Amino acid sequence: MLKIFFITLFSILFINATNAEQIKIISNKLEIIRAENISIFSGNVYAIEGNLEIWSEKLIMTSSNDETEVEEINAHGNVKIVREELSISGDRAQYDPIQNKLIVFNKVEVIQNRSIIMCDKIIVDLENSSSIMSSESNKRVEALIIN
Repeated sequence: MLKIFFITLFSILFINATNAEQIKIISNKLEIIRAENISIFSGNVYAIEGNLEIWSEKLIMTSSNDETEVEEINAHGNVKIVREELSISGDRAQYDPIQNKLIVFNKVEVIQNRSIIMCDKIIVDLENSSSIMSSESNKRVEALIIN
């Protein structure tokens, strides 16, 4: 119970000033490195900001020097990200809440409605609802589009 209280309290402290939204993070463990403005959440991590949800094994959040703004969130291990009807999974993800951009790396699978796209990297501009998918030179982007 005490662990849940501290995690909830900690997440309340990190209000994104630019979007005036709260990021809520739940995990099995939390390590705070104040000197570097880094918080490391590990074990069954779940994070939510507005309509963006992130699941992973480990999540590293970097805040501004005055701790009023989240500058970057990096997720590692079995990453799954859901926003509205879009679901993206991969090995690693980087989310910039200030620019509202998301990058997912390695074994990326994108599912929207019933369509599936597989690639090595996706860059999603959440503000403008646009994305760029790419793969390494010896692989190709694969898409199954269903209307």
